[in-house]
Amino acid sequence: MIENLKRSDFFLGFDDLALADIARFARMETYEAGKVVFDRDEESHTAYIILKGRVRQGFEVSPGTEMWFLTGEPGDLFGFGALLSPRVRSMRAKASEKTEVVALDADALLEYLEANPRFGFIFMERLAQVFMQRLNNCRLQVIHLMPPKDAEGPTLSAR
Repeated sequence: MIENLKRSDFFLGFDDLALADIARFARMETYEAGKVVFDRDEESHTAYIILKGRVRQGFEVSPGTEMWFLTGEPGDLFGFGALLSPRVRSMRAKASEKTEVVALDADALLEYLEANPRFGFIFMERLAQVFMQRLNNCRLQVIHLMPPKDAEGPTLSAR
């Protein structure tokens, strides 16, 4: 399982002892194309690393119409919001082809990170970097949808 964790850039540089500890609460899962891995608003207790295949994340914007915002590929993390309050899924995740993942028990991972604060700090700092990159990517997607403006952008109403 350690070798599977190392297939994600996220885990590069972590020592084998820490990876062996994390591997204790990891399991392999396979999803066929079109299978929902998790749905929006579900409680989240599992985080994932894609080994093979692809996973899309998005929303059902109207009955029968889904909008995908993020596609994960081998080595990518998804579902890591399971490590952050309120630990509820914000999007649906669906395999777009046959997909193999490492599924991590988020409850056990959080306990490990608390018991090993030095490692936990590095882990959560890297996780914050992943989330910041995704936030920046989301901003770019929104910018491409908006018409160009020379004046200040829209403001939020105080109502």
